[in-house]
Amino acid sequence: METWMIFAMLIAPLIGGFVSYFGKQVSISSIGVFASLIIALFFTFSGNDIQGSIEWLPGYKLNYLVDQTSLILIALVSLISMLVHIFSLEYMSEEHGKRRYFLKLGFFTFSMIGLLLADHLILFFIFWELVGLASYLLIGFWYQKQGIPSAARLAFMVNRVADAALLAGILLLDQSSLNISLMDGNWLMLPSILIAIGAFGKSAQLPFSGWLTKAMVGPTPVSALIHAATMVAAGVYLLFRVSPFMHPDALMIVALIGTLTAFYGGICALMQHDIKKVLAYSTISQLGYMVMGVGVGAQSASLFHLFTHAFFKAGLFLGAGAIIHFMQHATKEDPQDIRNMGGLRNQLPWTYKTFLVCSLALAGVPLFSGFMSKEGIIIAGWEWASSIGRWAYVVPDLALITAFLTALYVGRMVLLVFWGENRIQNLYSSFKEVAVVRTPLIILAIGSIWIFYNWNPLAHTSWIHASIGLMPSHTDDFISMIVTFLSLLMAIAGLVLAFSFFKPGSNYNRSYAELQSDNKKILFNGFFITTFYEFFGKGVLRLASFTFKVDRRVVDGAIHLIGVGGVVFSKIVALIDRFIIDGPINLVGVISRLIGKALAGLSSRDIQTQLTWLLVGIILILSWILFF
Repeated sequence: METWMIFAMLIAPLIGGFVSYFGKQVSISSIGVFASLIIALFFTFSGNDIQGSIEWLPGYKLNYLVDQTSLILIALVSLISMLVHIFSLEYMSEEHGKRRYFLKLGFFTFSMIGLLLADHLILFFIFWELVGLASYLLIGFWYQKQGIPSAARLAFMVNRVADAALLAGILLLDQSSLNISLMDGNWLMLPSILIAIGAFGKSAQLPFSGWLTKAMVGPTPVSALIHAATMVAAGVYLLFRVSPFMHPDALMIVALIGTLTAFYGGICALMQHDIKKVLAYSTISQLGYMVMGVGVGAQSASLFHLFTHAFFKAGLFLGAGAIIHFMQHATKEDPQDIRNMGGLRNQLPWTYKTFLVCSLALAGVPLFSGFMSKEGIIIAGWEWASSIGRWAYVVPDLALITAFLTALYVGRMVLLVFWGENRIQNLYSSFKEVAVVRTPLIILAIGSIWIFYNWNPLAHTSWIHASIGLMPSHTDDFISMIVTFLSLLMAIAGLVLAFSFFKPGSNYNRSYAELQSDNKKILFNGFFITTFYEFFGKGVLRLASFTFKVDRRVVDGAIHLIGVGGVVFSKIVALIDRFIIDGPINLVGVISRLIGKALAGLSSRDIQTQLTWLLVGIILILSWILFF
C-alpha cells in the first residue's frame, strides 16, 4: 500500500497536467499537485522512513528513500507548485497555450518530486535531467517571441555543461555503493569537485550564475516555481545529501564559492531596473548563502533557509507577476521596468501588503523567517572560520556585507515600485486582485512570519532541524549574540540607507524615470558573465568551423591524395605486370603456339605420307653422317 501511495504522490501532478491538456478545465492540474501534498503530509506525520527499489537493468536496482528530509521538501514543492497553479489560472487566463503551460507545470513538479525521492545517484541524475528539460520547456514557453528560444537554450546548455561534470563525478565513484543512504567514508577530491560543479550549475553559483537571469523570459509564475523550491534548490539539496562524504578541501571550495556568489548576487541586484532581474539576482545571492552553509558544515541551517526562502521568494515573484499583469493592462511601456512604476500600493493593496512582508523576510528583519534561517548560516560560518584560520573570516564577513546589500536592494525595490507617484501619467489598469491572485500571496506571506518556525523570533533553529535529526552543534552564546547583533545592524543600515536615497520626494526618486540603462556598466550586466558565455560559445563555433575546414581541406585532401596516388600506382603496377612481366611469358607462349601449329601441319593421318616423311628423314640423317 505504501509503495502505491509513493507512486501516486510522484505521478499525480503529471496526470493532472495531462488531464488539463486534453480536457477543458485547466484547474484540474492543481488537484493532482494537491494530492501529492496530502500524501506527503500523511507520510510526514506517520514518522516512518520507507526505502524501496526499482529494477532498472537485470540485477541492477535503483533505490528510492522516503524520509523526513525528502517528505518536508516534497510537501514544500507541492505547496508552492499548487499556489503557482492557482495563481496561473488568472495570470495565464488570456493565453491560447495555457493547456500546454499547465501540462509543463505538472511535468516539472513530477520531475522535482522524483528527484527528492531518489536515493540512488543514477536515479537522482535521471530526474535531475528531467527537471532541466522541464525548466527548458517552461522558460521557452513563449517561443514565438524573439530572443526567448535563445535564452532558453542558453539556460539549458549551461546546465548541461555542469551536468556533464556531475555525471563524470558519479561514474568516478565506487559503482557498488551509489545509494546515498548506504554510503560511508570520504570521497576523493576529484569526484567531490565534479559533483559540486554539477550542484553549482543547477543552483546558479559562480561561474554558472548567468543562466538564471536569462531564465526570466518565461512566465512570471514559472520564475516563482523555479526560484522558490524546485529547480535551483535541487543543487543545494544534492550538496545537503552528499556533503558528509565529500572531501574536506572540496567543502572549503564550496563555502568560498557560495560566499562569493551571495555577494555577487547582492551587488548586481542593486543596479537592475527590471523587477524580475532584481529578484533573480536576489535568488542567486540567497542560494549562495545556502551553498555556503553546506560548505561550513551547517547543513541543517541551509535546509532551513531553503525552506523559508521558498515562501518569501515565491511570494515576491508572484507579487511581481501581479504587478506585471497590472502594468500590461495599463501601459504599452515595458511592464517589468521599475522606472515605469511607482505608487502602486494604492492600485494593488493586497499585493503591496504581501510583497512588503516577503521583502522584510528577505531583508533579514526580526519577526520574519529570513532573519532566523540566515542567522544560523552566518553564525556557523563564523565558528567555521575560527577553526580554520584568519583568512577564512572572509566567508562570514562577506556574508554580513551581503546582508547589508540585501536590505538595501529590497528597500530600493519596495520604495520605487509602491511608494511615491506613478511615473506614467494616467496609469489605469483593468486588472483586479481576484481571489486566485490574493490567496496564494496571502498564504506565502503568512509562511514568511517567524511564528511558524519557532516561538522565539531571535532563534536560529526551528522544528525543521528536529524533524530531520540535524540540530546545530553547540554554539558560543557570545559569538551568537555578536553575529545576531551585527546581522541586525546590517539589515537596519541597508533599509535606512535605501529610505534616505529612494524615499518619496527624494531627488533620486523623482529622476528615476529618466535614468538611462548603461549597458557598459559591469554591475548592470552581472559582470558580463552571459557575455562570456556568448563569447565562449562563439569561440567554440569558430574552433568547430576551423577544424571543419582543416578536416575538409587538409585531412580529407591528404586522404584524397593518398587515394588518387594509390589508384595511379596500382595502374602503373598493372601496366608493368602486363607488359614487362607477363609480356615475355606471353611472347614465348605465342611463339610456341605458332611452332606447334607449323609442326602440326607436317603430320598426316594416312600411312603413305608418314612413310614418305620417314624416308626423307632417314636420307637426311644418312647424308649428314656420310658427308659431314
